[in-house]
Amino acid sequence: MKLIGRIADGSTETKARVILMKEKEFEISSEEIVIIKNGDREDQQILGVLREGLGKNEFLSHTSYKPDVAYMKYGGEPSGSREVYSFLIQPIGLITTNGLEPNKKVIQPRSPVYLCEDADNPFNLITKNIESELIWLNAYLEGHESWKIPALKRFIPYHVGVYGTTGSGKSWFTRHVLIPAYLNSGFNVLILDWSGTDYVPYFKESENVEILSINDLILDEESILSYFRDKTNNFGKNTNIEEAFDEFIEGWSNKISNLYDDEKSVEELYNQLKESVKLSISNIERKDWYSAAERAMRRVFRRLKPSDLKPLMGKITIEEIFENVSNRKVLLIDMSNALSEAKLGFFLAIARHLYSKMESGQNLNLSIIIDEAPQYAPWSKSSFNDIQRETTEMIKNLAALGRKRMLNLTLIAQGIRGEIGIDASVRRNLNTQFFGRIHPLDAGGEGGAAEWLSPYGITPDAMLQLKQGRFYFSGLMNPSPVPLLITYNPI
Repeated sequence: MKLIGRIADGSTETKARVILMKEKEFEISSEEIVIIKNGDREDQQILGVLREGLGKNEFLSHTSYKPDVAYMKYGGEPSGSREVYSFLIQPIGLITTNGLEPNKKVIQPRSPVYLCEDADNPFNLITKNIESELIWLNAYLEGHESWKIPALKRFIPYHVGVYGTTGSGKSWFTRHVLIPAYLNSGFNVLILDWSGTDYVPYFKESENVEILSINDLILDEESILSYFRDKTNNFGKNTNIEEAFDEFIEGWSNKISNLYDDEKSVEELYNQLKESVKLSISNIERKDWYSAAERAMRRVFRRLKPSDLKPLMGKITIEEIFENVSNRKVLLIDMSNALSEAKLGFFLAIARHLYSKMESGQNLNLSIIIDEAPQYAPWSKSSFNDIQRETTEMIKNLAALGRKRMLNLTLIAQGIRGEIGIDASVRRNLNTQFFGRIHPLDAGGEGGAAEWLSPYGITPDAMLQLKQGRFYFSGLMNPSPVPLLITYNPI
């Protein structure tokens, strides 16, 4: 460690500023880890992280006219004799023989501040006496590649959110840091690749990895009904049409198994559906009800095309999917080439299957990676369609029961609030967060990422400028109570 400065006035037990010694401003940057010897006492050492740098020169006030300002105005070099540089210190904890404890004493002005150098790994202090509870991520503290990042394994089922604007490295971070951590902790991993471009090209079929297309899979009948409900604007808002569809969907897997996998089969299934609905409503005795159902049927089949049935013609069951997950460590579902409603219907099928397993008392030891999470649970309830209401509610139910049944949900989104964000009731269930470079929508206003991190001295300006692959690690899995800036080396 090396001495870099002393504590300035105005310090409290939870905040302090360090005034840097001469020329240390060229060496010291934010996010470095420091130790304060409170009152210059060895038994009162406080671990902290540097945030919010500040440079002051009272000769160069931009709001008043002083001789140095006048001198500079005409090309002279102003004096630096009263120049002061400082950083905010966000305390991580008081160093004790039992590990870190919350600091409850005022941090005394004039206390010396020491910088932790590479040989002074602060995670040895942060993780003292909890080593058996840890996993180590394939990541390190920004600027210190030898300082590997610890995480608390028991909080994996308390769910994870990964946030960052396009290009911030969310998918790379998930592939290279989170998924290996889950696998090393005994979890199998199910990846739902919404676009088929963020994960599928980077995994290869192997003994431990299987890749399936969403079009290969059979949805349960309830999910198929939800899919049709959304595609047909709630069955033309006619209960007789809904009942006709429901009647045709019964025994769906048997209907599919008797068809060949080609375009003629899609047309054949579509025609069977149409004729079945016609036959069903022909039995309506009241003329006004029959006329209403017939009009609704025409509206429905103007909206519903034969191609809309293709995503529903898979032949692999949900049960077979999860047999594969238990046999192989990673199961990757390519959700490209399917409509949004089919993707959400497939998720509902999986979710219902898993929920029933957990209700029966089974531990899953499974992590589900949900890419493009706002598609499943949009931030604004006013933008929900019918199937998104179901998926949002189902994610909440999975999260609540998953904490006890070893199910991890990892939701990935461009942001927290607005059109890029996740429904608040879902987000409250994510107890660990990784914040990358934020979208301007998250930089201000209620509920944005800046509001989540500003209590720790992390400013919106800093978050808007984060380099690709840098993430603030916050929440229950982090043994540090203060978010830390981490990064990684893609393999």
